Order: sequence, then C-alpha cells, then structure tokens
Amino acid sequence: MTEHLQKRVDSYVKILADDIGRIQQLLAQVNELANATDPKKVHLLAQQLTTATLDTDWVVVPRQYSQADWYMLALDRFLSFAAVTDYDILTPAEREELTLVFPELDIPATFQFEVNHDQNGGAYFKELGTNKRLFYWSLTRKQIFFNAESITDLLVENFRKKTTVARIRPLVTLLTNFGRYMEATFGYQVDYNILETTDDFLYPLRQKEMPAGILDRLFVLSADSDYFLQAIPNGAGLVLENNVEVRVFYVNDATTTDAQRWHFQVIDGNDSVSWLDVLLDYDFIGAWYLVERQFIEVESEPLVFDQNLQEVEAREAEAKESAVQPEILSPHSVASAEES
Repeated sequence: MTEHLQKRVDSYVKILADDIGRIQQLLAQVNELANATDPKKVHLLAQQLTTATLDTDWVVVPRQYSQADWYMLALDRFLSFAAVTDYDILTPAEREELTLVFPELDIPATFQFEVNHDQNGGAYFKELGTNKRLFYWSLTRKQIFFNAESITDLLVENFRKKTTVARIRPLVTLLTNFGRYMEATFGYQVDYNILETTDDFLYPLRQKEMPAGILDRLFVLSADSDYFLQAIPNGAGLVLENNVEVRVFYVNDATTTDAQRWHFQVIDGNDSVSWLDVLLDYDFIGAWYLVERQFIEVESEPLVFDQNLQEVEAREAEAKESAVQPEILSPHSVASAEES
C-alpha cells in the first residue's frame, strides 16, 4: 500500500471510529435514561440529552429523537416515579417522535414539548391542536412555571364545554403531581398559580383595569345555583360542597388601579382544592371567571409567559409579512428610459 493510500485509509477508519464512538455514547445515555432507577441519575441524563446534538461526519443516523422528545421521555420517567399512570405515549412507526395523550379524554388532544430557543432555554409543554403552552420546564435551572391563562383556555373554556370534569381530571392530576414530585425530589422552583391548593394561598391576579361590578355579576350567576353569595370584608364568599369556601376580595393598595388589589382564595381545610378545581366543578363560577378575565386573571410567570410581549412580537411579525416590499428594478440605459 502506498504511503498516500495508507494515510487515506487510516483517516477513513479514524473518522468512522469517532462517529461510531459518538453514537455508542449516545446509545448508552439513552439506555440509562430509559432504565435507570435513580431519579437523580435520570435528571442528569435528561439535562445532557436535551442539550446535546449527535454530530457525526460520515456515519448518518437517519432516525433520531429530537431534543423535544428527550423532554417527553424524561417526563415519562418522572411521572412513573411519581406513580402517575393515566396517560399514554404514542410512538408512530414511521419516525421517532413522542406524543402524550389521555386515553380517557374523549375529545382530540395531543401533547408534545416545544424547545425554547431564547436565553431562557428549557421547553414548553403544549397541546398541539390549540398551541396552548401549559407549562415551562428548565432542567438546568430546576424550574417549572405553569401557565394559568393557557390552562384556563384549554381546560375550562375549551374542554369543559365538550366533556365531563372526570375525563379532564387526569390532565390536572398529571400537571399538579409532576410539579409536586419535582419540587420534593429535586428542590425545583415551581409556580403553580391556578393549580395551587394551599388554603392560605392568595392567587396573584393581573389587573388590567378596575373590575367594576365584579361581585354583582357573580351574584347574578349564583342566583340560579344552590349557593348563596355572602358578604365578607372588602368582598364576598361562597360556601360550596364539602365546605369548600371561595373568597373574592380586595386589599387596599395605593400602587394599583383605584387603590384596590383583588385576590381569589380557596379554602377546604385539607389543602387539596385549587382555583382550577373550582372553575371546572362549578359551571357558574367558570362562566363568571371567563368573562372577568378581561379585567383580572390569575397571573403566570411573566419572564416565560409574557402575553403582552408575545402579542407585540406577533403584531411585528404580521406587519413584516404584510409590508409592501420595494420593487427592485433592473438598470437600463437613458435611451431606453426616454423611449419608455
């Protein structure tokens, strides 16, 4: 073998060996992610896989899971640790892609992760048909932020009109138990907002303008129910089934519109009922809240769910697409210009 050919063959073998080595390393990580019984090991592997890319020069792997799929695989592992079982993961035969569904939910709904590419990193868990982002997850910073607006849009305004609460409940349980597990096991920072069940929790509200007549409208809707709206200091309350009490009230705050900062509170004595539970279980309260959201609504983490910023970006993108593009003219001679 000539010296030139020898070098060529040696280089060829090295490149292939390096590529195969990278593939084998990935396969080892994937195998361990799928089978490890130590949650901390699973979390570390998920961090590695969701930020890695399979860079090979010559060996091509045509069917690969995406970074979004690694989030879904990690979610499935943590849900199994948390003993959450009322869901399934679909895996199409023609490609490697993971989609979460709820077998008992009798309306079309499929869920995947969407990788976030800005400086925050992480990924969003979203429903594909509506593009509603239900929560944000950062493995690196150990953060989970639930999106009260999208959860309300999907579960209360959409699903509740089409099916029963019992069929929606597995999705609520999955979201809540996932957050609780990650918080307890890894010390995650979790913003539950609309999912919070602690009795002394005051739901933070985003006030868009002064909600005049808010309690009067609730009184009108409650009139046809079996529940009596009672006055409490600076607001009103309802005692529902199983002694669940709902309070809507304000505190004096000079920094807010009309010096009133409004709050919702749900008290059941067991720290087990959330504002979302109330919206789903009591149609008249759900209907009332869907209207009042134009004035006040449960707030989500603005750094990752800034609706105003998203609306501005959407308008800018729409304006850019609809803008009249200048015509690029080809140069022509003076004579031809005069002739025209």
